[in-house]
Amino acid sequence: MKILFLLPPSEWKNPLNNYKEEVLSFNFEKPISIAENATEKDLKCKWSRFEEAISLNKNIWKKDTIEAIGRYSGVMYSAIWYDSMTNNWKKYFDNNFMILSGLYGLLKPKDLIVNYKLPVETKGLYDYWWDIIPDNIASLEVDYIVNLLPISYAKLLGLWTNCSKHKKKLDKIISSWKKIININFLKEDWKKISHWVKKIKGEWIKSICEKWASSINDFWWKILDNWNIIDVNIIYKL
Repeated sequence: MKILFLLPPSEWKNPLNNYKEEVLSFNFEKPISIAENATEKDLKCKWSRFEEAISLNKNIWKKDTIEAIGRYSGVMYSAIWYDSMTNNWKKYFDNNFMILSGLYGLLKPKDLIVNYKLPVETKGLYDYWWDIIPDNIASLEVDYIVNLLPISYAKLLGLWTNCSKHKKKLDKIISSWKKIININFLKEDWKKISHWVKKIKGEWIKSICEKWASSINDFWWKILDNWNIIDVNIIYKL
């Protein structure tokens, strides 16, 4: 049984570089023009931070890179704490987790990527990746897709929307006999967690690698095979 966990990138990125070339699992053409011409509203920053972001996007061609799991340094990735994992846990993470990126489309954790700033809400990106990402995910040989994406990234797959146009993307994935599990992190009163959800999500991801790296058949939601789309609510005591 093969499970694919879908993660968002992080806003914060490690600026260091260890390599001089990109190494990518999916060699999609990048939306360079969109990245170079993004506005302050697109990049969600102003003044010097905006100038720095545009400079990064205009220097993508230099290809100074680091592994994706090392590039993304936000709260969720810090909580995953990849460097602390055993080799067995790392192998499970590398093989079963994938990152959606506004610049790269799809990434595996060990892909070598440049530093950039391009939120998926940037004008033109939804249209750019419209068929590419759903088609490629639909073609992957996996049994379950676990959605750990925020709404903005989930829209790339037609998740979390009632729009019939977006639903066509989801239908492509469902028609390839994949089960989709939406993970919701809730408080004890069953309200959604917002403020701490990135940290909680990262800790949960780390626990997944620790618990199931050696015994994938123990995955507890395998009993839900009768459903195409499943909502799993995880209650956290804050």
